[in-house]
This record gives sequence, C-alpha cells and structure tokens, in this order.
Amino acid sequence: MVKQVVQERRGHMRAKRVLSIQYRLVKSQRKDADHDWLLSTTQDMSPEGLSFYTDREYVKGDILDIHVVMSGVLDVFKGCGEVVRVERKESGACVLAAVRFMDKGQVQYNTRPSGRSLKRHRSQKRI
Repeated sequence: MVKQVVQERRGHMRAKRVLSIQYRLVKSQRKDADHDWLLSTTQDMSPEGLSFYTDREYVKGDILDIHVVMSGVLDVFKGCGEVVRVERKESGACVLAAVRFMDKGQVQYNTRPSGRSLKRHRSQKRI
C-alpha cells in the first residue's frame, strides 16, 4: 500500500519566533468586543501570517490591527490580519490565535474610538 502525499495548506514554512506584538480588534460580529490596544508575544511567523498568545476570546473571521516589533524599535510588520484559528491551551489561562495577513484594500474599519492610545504625550521626552 502506498501512502498518499497530503497537500500542505500553507504556502510558506512557519518559523518559531518570539517577538513583541501590539494588537487590537478592528472588526467583529460581536457587539461587546473590546477595541483597545493590547500587548503579547508571537509563537511563530511566516510571510502569510503569525500566531500569538492572548487572554481574549477571538473568533474565526475577526479582523485585528497588528504591529510586530523587534527589540522595541524595528517594525517587522504593520497591518491587519484575519483570525483563522483559535486554540485554548491546556492550562486554560490563554488562547493561541492564528492570524492570516491581509492586504490593506481588504479591510473595512468599523471600530469606535476608544480614547486611549499607546502614543507618548508631547510633554514626555525621549531619553
């Protein structure tokens, strides 16, 4: 008996990379969704997407605004992504969310202004 080769769904290999990530919900079917910026770390990345740990319950189809940075300085990725998979980890304390990157033309924003920002105020000086 010959084993059939299973086609891989991904077009690129994923690399285990732990990088800082800022993300927020841009679009969701849920009315009570939180649109504030959050911080986390990635588990792995590829040219098509990434996966990261979060304590939020996202659902397949949610759209996230994502900023991935290296050493707090170098922007690795800035853009949007669609949640394609959500896995609850064995500990139950966090969720692993897999996101596929999207072209800017595919995204339609429907967020409410949160009034909060991660930007520095003008009075704060850079050291």
